[in-house]
Amino acid sequence: MNNNKSITLRSKQRNSDFHNEQKQGCPGCPMQTLGLCGIFIKGADGASSDHTALSQIERSTAARRLILRSNERINSVPVVCRGWAASAEYLRNGQRQILSFVLPGDLISASLLFREAPRHNVEAVTRVYYRDFDRMALREAMRARPDILELFLTSFSDETERIAEMVVDLGRRSAHQRVARLLLTLMERLEKSEMVRDQAFNFPLRQTHIADALGLTTPYVNQVLNVFREKRLISFEKRSLTILNAEELRGMIN
Repeated sequence: MNNNKSITLRSKQRNSDFHNEQKQGCPGCPMQTLGLCGIFIKGADGASSDHTALSQIERSTAARRLILRSNERINSVPVVCRGWAASAEYLRNGQRQILSFVLPGDLISASLLFREAPRHNVEAVTRVYYRDFDRMALREAMRARPDILELFLTSFSDETERIAEMVVDLGRRSAHQRVARLLLTLMERLEKSEMVRDQAFNFPLRQTHIADALGLTTPYVNQVLNVFREKRLISFEKRSLTILNAEELRGMIN
């Protein structure tokens, strides 16, 4: 399937597809007590009052639409509240290389703190709800609060490390090792946001997403997943994935 044709690429999409609402807090959202969002909502002076929270805009976009287009200038730094997204490069022949998956609590692109435009397209895997924080306000907050700077540096480092591991996957690991590492990495990332219970978690990725991230064909991904199921390493139920034997999967990678 031509992935370029399956996604609507419009330069005005951010204005037409998103529901925007000015917000000064995120009551009820689990992400507000975790990671970047928790820091931002407390505001630049560390207080918990809505009056000191960093200015933000709530946005959402439907699955399979672009959240950000590569090299399109924006003045904000988006953080995902709910949903999954993928940072990807689209080739002229219609092929897609997924560089990383963006999960709840993640910056959509850590480089946007320093750049006015993303290097890559960011596509919504599911419907994605996120908040735009003004870039200049964040820079000011970083000067005032070292903990915000530390979180950004950690996020940027993690993003770079994930891409480096993907290079190793594509160059040196077998298909079984690539799939095993991806599933374990996603579980470990979701655990940090308290979104895993008994090694089970929401898993909205299609086999085409896995194939495009790992440099495999969709039939080959299906074959590998079937092997994992037969060996009782994983199980699927609707849109949920359970890691049944994490140790064996880890042993497969090392």
